[in-house]
Amino acid sequence: MSQKHNWEESAKTPENPINNASSFAQWVFRESRYTYESNSLSDQKHKQQGRAAHLAIDNFFRMDWARNNLESDSSSDWIIEHTEADGRAGRYFEARSLLINNKPLNCSPDLILRHKEKNQVVIIERKTTFVPSPRIPPNGWPNVQAQLWCYSWMDLLLDVEEVILVGQLWHHIGGEAFSMCDTHPMWKRDDKEFNEKCLSWFKLYGGKFINLKK
Repeated sequence: MSQKHNWEESAKTPENPINNASSFAQWVFRESRYTYESNSLSDQKHKQQGRAAHLAIDNFFRMDWARNNLESDSSSDWIIEHTEADGRAGRYFEARSLLINNKPLNCSPDLILRHKEKNQVVIIERKTTFVPSPRIPPNGWPNVQAQLWCYSWMDLLLDVEEVILVGQLWHHIGGEAFSMCDTHPMWKRDDKEFNEKCLSWFKLYGGKFINLKK
């Protein structure tokens, strides 16, 4: 299934939008009708626990992509503040800048990394795809953008100088085996065009934005 052209023009605001970042992203996915190949890792990613999860982080920072885009080549530069395991345990963060029916949006990213020296945070959302790397859109898929955008406005990050958003892509290579892609779509919270686009989607979803960032 391919993406609708100008899907925003025909998007239908849900009757009862849920104040949850993943629910908003799922709505964007349904309305934009992009390929199912952008589905999240689902149960498979949940098996990336303990030592395997830390190895995945280490391997990520050894990639040329991470060195070139994050100016870091070691996971030792970062503090792990939140993982998908925390999310499964019920831990989430509020984004009071993003309101649904006057309720703050609830957010639980797959991974939050805070730099030990810089006022910088990297948020990672993992997705799996069957699309070959050369055919992956440079800007990823709308639902990935929407979900990461929500995370960038979480209350605990409002005083962070630089928030980097990464859609970490994995290829399903058979069975329970996955391989991390060589490149990943990335955005920054202070990207005006990115912000305006995702905000327009959020308003279509029925949301309201209040800029609480100092």
